[in-house]
Order: sequence, then structure tokens, then C-alpha cells
Amino acid sequence: MTMFKKLLKVSIVLALIVVVLGAYTRLGDAGLGCPDWPTCYGHLTVPDHHTDGTILEGYERPLEAAKGWKEMVHRYAASLLGLAIFALFFLAAKGKTKRRQSLALPGFTAFFVMLQGAFGMWTVTLMVHPGIVTTHLIGGFMTTALLVWMLLNQGNPPIAYRHILKRHQWVLVATLFVLVGQIILGGWTSTNYAALSCGEEFPTCLGAWWPTMDFINALHWGPIGVEHDYEFGVLENPARVGIQMMHRIGALITTSMIVLLIYLFSKYPHLKSNLVLIGGLLTTQVILGILNVLFSIPMAIAVMHNVVALLLLLSILALLHKVTKALST
Repeated sequence: MTMFKKLLKVSIVLALIVVVLGAYTRLGDAGLGCPDWPTCYGHLTVPDHHTDGTILEGYERPLEAAKGWKEMVHRYAASLLGLAIFALFFLAAKGKTKRRQSLALPGFTAFFVMLQGAFGMWTVTLMVHPGIVTTHLIGGFMTTALLVWMLLNQGNPPIAYRHILKRHQWVLVATLFVLVGQIILGGWTSTNYAALSCGEEFPTCLGAWWPTMDFINALHWGPIGVEHDYEFGVLENPARVGIQMMHRIGALITTSMIVLLIYLFSKYPHLKSNLVLIGGLLTTQVILGILNVLFSIPMAIAVMHNVVALLLLLSILALLHKVTKALST
């Protein structure tokens, strides 16, 4: 195994860890555990020699060491991932890959991880604006997806299966886009603190199948600036209910699309393992989503809901890669 492939596998593990830590930080309301960036109250570590509640000179937000450490550990892991991605670009530029690897993908991934770092900074400096935080979340998923696609490119060429119907290929692409849209809705739900806007009810919401909702403000971006603090959300409950219901409707559409995909592709025996994985992850994700509501967003389940969403996305990407590689051989 080449150094490039080894480092690529390590980078994917790191990316998964960063996504987990990001979810843990966000769900633990620790996004502003350090009110500055890249330091934490002016230090490279959390200044926990001060007691909680201390107002440090130059800062308005009181110190909460536990939240600060959640944020800083996430930053350390993200920084390590960034260094690994730059090393991948260097190895690809030196031709240290087992199979020919265009510099375009490693180069774009290196650029994208810098952009992702900027969104990490803006998450703090713009007071956890939901649009910025959601974009940062999607960026973490996309970074992982880029790394996985690079790893798939380094695998052995698949046996050529050319008889995949064109309309089935389009269903696969459409399913991927629907899933991405649902992940974005999930991020928007979380960053607007709308996960429990329906109470602990499923499938009903506030005692009704179609409660009072404000869809217009549910999609309101909100002003950006340091004077606007979005911690714990600013939307009225009808707007948050609208977000939650959009996420539920999106889940129904996404589930239907994936079930249709599995049904259509079941006639291709060589894709059975991919379909079993996708089906298992979909079932797990639906169960986790329901449990999140019924048990008031327990941390472990909420984090797993993020992780399984990423794994489901990667499994669809792996299927797309297998299909496209087979068609191109």
C-alpha cells in the first residue's frame, strides 16, 4: 500500500472524528465555548486555571471550561485533518499514488479545507449564525466525501457492468441530491434549535398532524454581524415548527427515494452488497430520528444521527462511483 493511500485512510478516519466532534460541540451548545478564534480566551488551550463563570479581561462571555474544551478539541482535530489533506496534495503532486491521480481533486480538497476553516472561524465570530453553522456542517460532510471519492479512485478497477439502464442511473443521481437536501434540512433544524419544536411527539406535532406553522420565517437567513447573537435560536416557535415539519416531510421523501433506488437496483446482482449497506443505514437513520424526538435529543443518539447521515451519504456515493467506473471501462 502506498503512503498516499495509507494517509488517505487516516484522513478519512480523521474526517469522521471531526464530524463527530463537530456534532458533539454543536449539540452540547459549545459553539461559543471559546468566544475568539483560533485561540480560546487568548490561549492555545482553555484557561481552566480560572473558575467557571469568571469574566476574563477583554471578554464579555464568562468562562465555561467544559464547553471551551469541546470547542478546542474539535479545532485541534480539524487542524490535524487540514495538515493531512495538504500532505495528500503534496504526495499526489509528487506522483506517489498507486494509480494515476489528477491533481484537480486533491487540489480542490486542499482549497476546500481552507474554506472550511474560514467557516469554522465565522461560526464563532458571527455568533453561531444558523446559515454559517449549517454551511460549516455540510462542509464537513463534503470534505469526507471528497476524501472517500479519492480512496475509491485508488481501488482496483471494477468488472465492467455496462447494462445499467439510463433511467436507473438518473434515479441514483436524483436520490443523491434529495439526500443532500435532507442533510441540509437536518443541519438547519439543529442550528435553529428546532429539533424539539413539536415536543416529544411523533408522528404528530403539538397534538396535530398539521400544526400552526410559519414556513416563510422558517427559511429566514437572518442578519449577519457580531451584534446578532444566535445562540439557542431567535425564531418564534411557529417558524421552528415549520422547520421541524419540513425536515420530517423531507425524511419521508428521502426514504421513499432510497427505497425506490434499492428496488430498481436489486436487479443488478453485483450491487447487492452496496444495497444491503444502504438499506441498513437508512433503517438505522429513521429509527435514530424518531428516538431523537421521543427522548428529547439524547446526546449519544443525536450524534449518531449525524454520523449515520454521513455514512448513508458515503454509501450512496460509493454506489455512484461503482456505477460510473463500470460504465467508463
